[in-house]
Amino acid sequence: MTESDAFPLPPRLAASLDDMPLEELAFTPVPVRARRDGWTPAAQQGFILRLAICGCVTRSAAGVGKTRKSAYRLRDHAGARSFAAAWDKAIGWGRDARVDHAIERAVHGEVRPYYYRGRKCGEHVRYHHGLTIAVVNLMDRRANTEDKGFFQPI
Repeated sequence: MTESDAFPLPPRLAASLDDMPLEELAFTPVPVRARRDGWTPAAQQGFILRLAICGCVTRSAAGVGKTRKSAYRLRDHAGARSFAAAWDKAIGWGRDARVDHAIERAVHGEVRPYYYRGRKCGEHVRYHHGLTIAVVNLMDRRANTEDKGFFQPI
C-alpha cells in the first residue's frame, strides 16, 4: 500500500467529491516529525477531503485514524497556515452540504418501505417536523447575519 492510498475513501463518499472543485483545497502539508502513527501528508489530505464531505472534525480525524485533539494541535502548528486555510474552506463546504441535506429531508421527507410477510407492500413518506423547524430557524439566522453584512458560522 502506497502512502497516497493509505486512507482511501469509501466509493460512495469518493463519488461525492467529483462535483467539488478540489483544486481550491490544495495546501502545503504541515511539516511534522516523521512518525509511523503521525500526521503524514496523506493523512492530512485524507482529513481535509473528509472534512469537505461531512463538515465534522471528529469524524474526519477518526477517518484517518487520528483524534480531534491531535487535529487541532496540527492546525495550531507553526507551519500550518496553508493547512488551516484548507481546513476553513473544507469545513464550510461540509457544513453547507449538511444543511442542504437537512433541507431536502425536511421538504421531501424520508421514504421508508414497509413489508408484510417478507414482501414489500408499499412505501411511507416520513416527515421530520423537528428537522423542518430547525431548518427554518437556521435559514432565519443566516438571513439575519447576511443582512448585517457578516456571516457567523453555525
